[in-house]
Amino acid sequence: MKEININSNEEALTQIVELVSGIPRSIIRSKDRHRKIAIARSILGVMLREGGCSAVRTGVLVGRHHASVLKYTTDHKDNIKWYEPYRDMYLAVQDEYVTGYRAAKIDHMQDQINLLQNSIQILKNNTLKG
Repeated sequence: MKEININSNEEALTQIVELVSGIPRSIIRSKDRHRKIAIARSILGVMLREGGCSAVRTGVLVGRHHASVLKYTTDHKDNIKWYEPYRDMYLAVQDEYVTGYRAAKIDHMQDQINLLQNSIQILKNNTLKG
């Protein structure tokens, strides 16, 4: 299978879909059309698009043509409303993304802000002394 460069947000979403669905990315990207796999693939496609990924890039990441990705996003609203297995998995993935990944990312950013503020304070103190 072709090696794909993936950024941290794309990787996080892929790992969360793998975790929640129990399906490895190699199977999600495969040609397998079993319902649970197709749902995981569709949810990954929708969430990547919601995260700002282009349809072409999302297609590469889920192993489908970008037209399939556009179909995933078009069908999403109806799937959430009427298709319980899809809705359940989507909500579980979304919950894990918001409470796990984003929370960890915010904590990391806060640590970086605190470190920078401390560095600024040290520079100010050294400047005033000199």
